[in-house]
Amino acid sequence: MLNFAILWNYFHRFLGVMAGRVGGALAIFLVNILIARNLGAEALGTYAVFVALVAILALCISIGYNSTASVFAAEYKTTGKKSLLKGYVQTSLKYSFFSSGFLLIALVITWVLAPQFLADKKLVFAFLVIITALGAAILNLNSAISVGLGRQVTGLLPETLVRPLLIGVALFLIINRLPDIYWVMGLSAFSTWLALIIAYFGAARPISDFKKISSQFDLSRWKKASRPWLATSLLWDYMIDLVLILTSLLAGAVEIAILHVSFRYRVLAGFGMRTIYLLLMPEISKSTIDGDKQKLHQKIAQANWASLIYSLATILLFAIFGNWLLALFSNEFTSGLPVLIIISLTMLIRAIFGPAALVLAVNNLHLATATISLFGLLITVTIIIVFFAQFSLLAVAIAYSASNLMVSIMLWIHAKNKTGIDCSIFASRPTAKLIA
Repeated sequence: MLNFAILWNYFHRFLGVMAGRVGGALAIFLVNILIARNLGAEALGTYAVFVALVAILALCISIGYNSTASVFAAEYKTTGKKSLLKGYVQTSLKYSFFSSGFLLIALVITWVLAPQFLADKKLVFAFLVIITALGAAILNLNSAISVGLGRQVTGLLPETLVRPLLIGVALFLIINRLPDIYWVMGLSAFSTWLALIIAYFGAARPISDFKKISSQFDLSRWKKASRPWLATSLLWDYMIDLVLILTSLLAGAVEIAILHVSFRYRVLAGFGMRTIYLLLMPEISKSTIDGDKQKLHQKIAQANWASLIYSLATILLFAIFGNWLLALFSNEFTSGLPVLIIISLTMLIRAIFGPAALVLAVNNLHLATATISLFGLLITVTIIIVFFAQFSLLAVAIAYSASNLMVSIMLWIHAKNKTGIDCSIFASRPTAKLIA
């Protein structure tokens, strides 16, 4: 019998998280449209590289701790080990500030000793990337911890709504007065830190309670998990940014802008799938810790079927309205429709083979995920280098989707062999039990 109260609770939380993420993403799209229409496609290509570098650096400066924060937060909530959670947060922040400081010092030394490497505003570009990445890293930690504690809406609101809306409103008012794209990057840095300040004061009471708890550390276990998951997150969650940076070495600024816009639509569409898994991730982790395999399989199946339906609907939507969506930037962007359709297939692939990376993570099997993801990156790089000259951006799209397919299959097989959990859509589970 259907439990409508539980279903409504999931749906209500899904709408709350999704509204914040979509609202923020739409504001980001406003920024990109204004850049393309007022500063040109080449400026948008430069901004795309800036965004990709910030995303990757924000992940790397925490040395992988942000990547596993949700898993450990869910575990420590279940086991009541708040002291370990505080120690984990402190360690992640320490690495983020230390790494950023090191990069800023290295930048200053380079500017003094070899200024020719930082000509043509490269110094400004690098400085803005570092300070924006530091703010983004702290916001990401806040989001990951909140998600692990089951506070998805609270955790994702500053990252996905406040910051993009601030950028969107600011640019909407003054874009015509901005002389070049570097002012847009400066606004992005300012808005990131302003969102961080708002998040800090918005969580003043929980932070005050947190300060009263003494810290405990489990550094050996955290390091064992964080290092492989740094690679895993980089190669799995941030593959788009890596692909864009790699393509920037081969393509012109206009092609980068078209690829960036296609990927932005893919990311916007992916919010729905990510939200589904974010809502169910704490329960999947808890079921694993409790050893409740029946509930674990049920939650994975619910996530898979919801993701499958969502991904098919999204691909159909892009096929019908894709040209119109791309033309919002300018007519030259409509050539990216085949790219958009091909890269959107990755949502369908991930829905079919399920959250294998999460299953491996909650069973402390981290290294295999990183190794398989690295194999996927090698496939991507090989296809792009070999076929880019002939097929241009289509080669990039095919490389991205093909590597996702290979990685998803390998992770699914490995998770099934090592844990006995079939997290794919192919698992033999009666459909009637999925929503019971």
